[in-house]
Amino acid sequence: MHLSECYRLLGVPRNATLDDIKVAYRRLARKYHPDVNQNDPATTDKFRLVQEAYKMLKDADTQDLSKELFTKNKVAEPVRSQSAPPAPRPPVANPQPHPKIKIEVKQVSNRVDPINSDPELRLKLDMLRRVQELLKQKKYVVAIAVVEGMSERFPNSPEVIHWQAVTYHRWSSELILVGKLREAEIYLNKALNTDPKNRELIFEVKRDLERVQNLKNR
Repeated sequence: MHLSECYRLLGVPRNATLDDIKVAYRRLARKYHPDVNQNDPATTDKFRLVQEAYKMLKDADTQDLSKELFTKNKVAEPVRSQSAPPAPRPPVANPQPHPKIKIEVKQVSNRVDPINSDPELRLKLDMLRRVQELLKQKKYVVAIAVVEGMSERFPNSPEVIHWQAVTYHRWSSELILVGKLREAEIYLNKALNTDPKNRELIFEVKRDLERVQNLKNR
């Protein structure tokens, strides 16, 4: 997962401080915790992504801090010859103190909302929310059509790849319940090939494939 995706998942800008990141993570962790959303399996995936994003940003912040050097530059004084005494300084008549100048420093916030400033990112997030809503409503066929269209527009997006595999898996589970085992097997293999790096999802898909084989052998 890229750091830019981590900032987006936590809803914080790229110049957010570690405290800002912690606050955002705690808020999302409470919102998507599986104990709070026991009737919504989709939040488990969201909770996992939020945890992963927070860990990556926290580790990145720690590495940046370790590279900072706190040194003070000192100007070397010229070496005086020990054999010759220092030249006398000419007298200064009625030296006037320098006037004190008050410098006012104003902090300017340059934070930019990455979502509102990027139309493509905003479109992707809106479409992902639509896919999740369709899954809650069990409109799997429509969800598949939407997420497959997204995969053509955002072929390298980790979030799109993840939700495409999840959508295939949810639809295959529904097909198993109604006894359409051959079609369920097709969508389970699609989920397997779409996101092969998602170990949790792959474990569930392989378990359902075994379940389908057992039902076919009866």
